[in-house]
Amino acid sequence: MRVIIVGAGKVGYQIAETLVSENYDVVVIDRNPEVVEKVSDNLDVLAVHANGLLKQPLIELGINGDDVLIAVTDSDEGNMIACLSAKNLGAGRTIARIRNPEFSKDLAVSKDDVAVDYVINPEKSTANEISHLLTFSPAGQMGDFAGGRVQMVQLPVRPDSRLSGITVQHCGQIAHILVAAISRRGRLIIPRGSDVIEAGDDILITGKRSEIASFCDAVGLVPRRFKHVMIVGGSRITYYLAEILHHHGMSVKIIESDEKKCQILSELLPHALVICGDGTEPKLLKAENIASMDAFVALTGRDEDNILLTLLAKQLGAGKGIAKVSRPNYLSLAQAIGVDATVTPSLITAGEILRVVRGGPVMSLFMLLGGQAEIIEFLAKPTSSVVNRQLKDLPLPKEVLVTTIVRDRDVVVPRGDTVIEAGDRVIVICKMEEVPAVKSLFGSEERKSNGGFWRRLKGIKFTDHN
Repeated sequence: MRVIIVGAGKVGYQIAETLVSENYDVVVIDRNPEVVEKVSDNLDVLAVHANGLLKQPLIELGINGDDVLIAVTDSDEGNMIACLSAKNLGAGRTIARIRNPEFSKDLAVSKDDVAVDYVINPEKSTANEISHLLTFSPAGQMGDFAGGRVQMVQLPVRPDSRLSGITVQHCGQIAHILVAAISRRGRLIIPRGSDVIEAGDDILITGKRSEIASFCDAVGLVPRRFKHVMIVGGSRITYYLAEILHHHGMSVKIIESDEKKCQILSELLPHALVICGDGTEPKLLKAENIASMDAFVALTGRDEDNILLTLLAKQLGAGKGIAKVSRPNYLSLAQAIGVDATVTPSLITAGEILRVVRGGPVMSLFMLLGGQAEIIEFLAKPTSSVVNRQLKDLPLPKEVLVTTIVRDRDVVVPRGDTVIEAGDRVIVICKMEEVPAVKSLFGSEERKSNGGFWRRLKGIKFTDHN
C-alpha cells in the first residue's frame, strides 16, 4: 500500500513527514516546483511536480486498490475531483479536505457520488478542540478516548501549584489517575513513579472523567464555567467555534478588521456580536470590556500576533487565553511565556488522517507537542501478541507507556501485573520513533515500506501536466 498525498501545504507536509517516520511508501504531488523541491530535499518520498487533479499523473504512478489518496489542496472542489479521479482509476481509499461550511451543510452530491471515503474539515476539528478546552478550563490540551469514558488532560504546573515538587507516584495517590507524560522546556518525558514534577512543567494525565475532576479539585485547579468569550480574527474556525459556543449557552464577541468578513459573519451568526476593528489595539479591547471576558481566543492568520494578543488580553484582565499556533516549534515557547492553551490545525488534521490511514486496531489517535509523541487507542484482537500477557512481560520500548485499559464498562489504570484481554481497548502514549514498534506489537496489519523504494525513484521524470 502506498499513500499518495495531493497538495504539500502545512497539512500535507505534516502527514508526509509522519508517515515517512513510520516507514510508509509516500508519494507527494504538488503543482508548485519550489514546494516539490522542499519535500524532495527533506523527506524520503517520491515528490512529483504535476497537477494532482488530473488523471495522467495517477496513471503514471500505477494507482491501484492498495493505495490511499489524500487530497489536501487549497481547493475543496479540487480535492473532490482528485478523489473522483483516483477512485475511477481503482484507488482503494480516498480522503478529502473539505473546509467550506456551505459544502458541509448543503452539498449537492453525496460523499459516495464524489468518491470520498472520509471527509476532514481542519477548521471544524480545531473549533471542536477549542470548545473542549473551554468546557474544561484548567486544561491546556485534551482528548477523549474509548467513546468518552477515558479523558486525557494537559495541566500546567505554576510556581505556586500544589503539584510542584511532588512525585508522579504521589499524583496517583491523590486520585485514581495516571501521569502519562511530562512536558519540560519543550521536551516530552515518559515518566517513572519516582520522577519529580517541577514548576513550569505541563503534565498529561489520563483516567476517568470523574477521577480527573477529583484530581483537579484536590490540587486547586477547579474548573470554572465560561459565559463570555471574545474571539479576534474572523476565520472559518471562528464561524464554527461561535456556533458551538452558542449551542453551549455562551455569549460570543468577535473582532475582525476586514469589513467584508464582518458582514458575512454577522449574517451567518446572528446570535454573536461582530465588531469591525483592529483587535490588536489595546484601546479597542478595553472599550469592548476585555476584563469581563471569561476567555479570549486569538485566531488571526499570524502565529506571532496570536501569541502576543493572548498575552495582552490576559494582562488586560481576560480569563483563559487560547492561541492558534500553526508552527509546531512555537508551541513550547507560547506555553512558556504564559499562553494557557494552543491549538495547531495541521496537527489536529494529521491525527485524524493518520487514524484512517493506519486502520487495523487503531481506534483513535492524538498528536502531542508538535508531533513529538502520540496517544493511540488500540483494540486488542484475539490474535494479537499482547493478549493474555502481563504488561511487565511485554517487550515495550522505554519511551512507551500503557496508560489505560478499558474493559467492557470498567476503566483500569494498569500496573505491571495487569493482563490484557481480547477485546480490551488499550490506550498507549509513545514517542514518535517508537510508533512502528508499538503498532507491530498490537498486531496492526499495515504493510511496511519497501526498504527505501521511493528513495531509488526520486530521479524519475514524470510528464509535466501543469
